[in-house]
This record gives sequence, structure tokens and C-alpha cells, in this order.
Amino acid sequence: MRRLGVLFFVLAACSAGGDTSTTTAALPSTSSTVEETTTTTRPVQCAEPPYRVEVLPERVEPTIVDPDDLERNDYLEVAGTSSTIWLDSDGDIAVTLIRGTLPLEMWPGDSGRVSIDGADARVGPFEDGSWVVGWAEPPGERCDQFTMVFFPPIDAAEVEATLASMDRTAG
Repeated sequence: MRRLGVLFFVLAACSAGGDTSTTTAALPSTSSTVEETTTTTRPVQCAEPPYRVEVLPERVEPTIVDPDDLERNDYLEVAGTSSTIWLDSDGDIAVTLIRGTLPLEMWPGDSGRVSIDGADARVGPFEDGSWVVGWAEPPGERCDQFTMVFFPPIDAAEVEATLASMDRTAG
């Protein structure tokens, strides 16, 4: 009952007084500019490919080369990837093992299936004379995807021997 009395008193006080006026507040005019920004997130750098290659084609030097010391190509240009690279005796790229990407193009011809230390892989020749191998390990995230490129001159027997020699290491 007390609340009702207070409410009644407030209403009576508000309506008392014969003069009514209206107040209008002028809001300042505002203008805003929306700028579009684009951010590019670089992919996480994949760790070195976790494979030991025991057999390389005969013309390939066994020393691994730092990718930063080489001219870029379609396979080495992908940000976030990590590569193991072998050169031939002339200093040209002979074999690359890339972690973090699958081949950038479709096989133009036939391809076959091989097993690389238990992982199912697709392998085949490209029109430029190279042989490309692509495979993914579970769970299949970007750094679980691998590409191996054998640059010409190369033949199927050399590719097969190299792939058969690969062992997965920790990582």
C-alpha cells in the first residue's frame, strides 16, 4: 500500500503546474568513414619433412641444400612449406621433398599408387619430364601433406627405388 501512495505522489507532482514546455536537444551531426583493411595471415611454417631417404637417383648428390639458397619454382613458392632439396652434380635441383603442400597441378597422364612407409601415395610423370609423388598422413592437416618432385632426367625405376627406401622418422 505504501508503494501505491508514493507512486500517486510522484504522478501528482509531475502533473502539477500549469506551464508545459518542450525541450529539444540538437544532436551534433556526425560523419564516419569506414576503412577496409585486409590482413593476410601467413600459414604456420611446417617443420622439416620427417623422412629419411636412403637411396637417391645416381646423378643426385647426397648433400641437402638450404632452400633459401636456390631460385624459386612452382613447388618452393608456397608459403609455410618446408623443403628438403638435393641437387645434381651440375648444381641443378634434382629432387625435392616438400612438407605442407600437395602438387599444384593435376597429373596430365596416368598415375599409379604406391606406399610410402605405410601412407598411400599417388605417383606419375608430368609433361615436363618430372615425376611427382603426393601423399597425406592422418589427420591430413596442411603439414601432413607431402609432395616429392623428381626433376628430369629421371626414369620410373629411379623413382621407385627412392620411394622404397624412405623411412618415416620422428616429427
